[in-house]
Amino acid sequence: MKEKLLIALSQSLKGYLTESNATRLIQKILRTLEQQLHASCLYIAQQNKKTSYLDITHSHNISRNTLNDFHKRIGSNTIGRIFFKDSFNIITKAGNADDYEEMRIDRDYAMCLAAHIGWEGRTYGFIACYFENEIEVDLATRNFFLAMAGACSAALEKEELLKMISELRQFDIETGIYSHQYFIRRLEKEIHDTQFEPHTLALVILDMDNFKSIINLYGEEAAHDVYKSSAEVLKKHIRGCDVLGAHGIDEFILFMPDTDAQRAEQIIGEFNADLASHKFTDNNVATSFSCGITQLRDNEDDLEELIRRAQVALYNARKTADQTISIEL
Repeated sequence: MKEKLLIALSQSLKGYLTESNATRLIQKILRTLEQQLHASCLYIAQQNKKTSYLDITHSHNISRNTLNDFHKRIGSNTIGRIFFKDSFNIITKAGNADDYEEMRIDRDYAMCLAAHIGWEGRTYGFIACYFENEIEVDLATRNFFLAMAGACSAALEKEELLKMISELRQFDIETGIYSHQYFIRRLEKEIHDTQFEPHTLALVILDMDNFKSIINLYGEEAAHDVYKSSAEVLKKHIRGCDVLGAHGIDEFILFMPDTDAQRAEQIIGEFNADLASHKFTDNNVATSFSCGITQLRDNEDDLEELIRRAQVALYNARKTADQTISIEL
């Protein structure tokens, strides 16, 4: 038995090194536990940050109804003890009745093995493994279960890290606004949504007028500082539902749901007026933006054409000395 568990553990750890998808890795770990320990069902429970209750996030051989109905509170009870600190627990039908009832899901069971899962001081939840008949839990079985729980902890840490990386990729490092790639994905979705729930949508491209001259006078760092500060001013004039993204090194791109071109022109005009009262960096640098505005036509679903019109409008604004904003419908 000991050698068999060591082989299974070795194979699982190899899987951790080669499997890039954390969810698939956890499912492999749960299946390995089922096969090697002859468990009837298994799950990982994690705290729902919105409700503070525990939800089952990964499972094997558990019905959908049970997954939906599982909402356990974390307290100074058995679950709270396992969740926060206990590395290894054995709950049996013949043991403490309160512990047994608290760990019950949708069926009777003879034994449950449970362990806290966490990584470097962070608590992710716990893993529970159920048996229809009691098994002998020797040192090899205990160590195997804890090693697999540890692999789950590492996989969940990887999953958390990948989420953080994904979130970071949404943002432009320089300004903290959305990256151009993420902005385009959001705009594509918004255009798609208008085909089912028609609504107006304004698109604005804003170009910083003196970016190159600031570089020539004060250097690239000063120009980027002014660009970033301008983004903060612009954010004050747009709503939470408006989406602002980077567009090159000296431009912003913005879409505004439920807004037509004329209303967008008014908002951008207010932004430019506000911006004129600001001076940036230690050199008291002022700036302004030329802006091209368009709006989505009825039943339009061509992203490139929409952006092209905004660029044409921006070109017209640039070439007109007394006009900072132009509209192309």
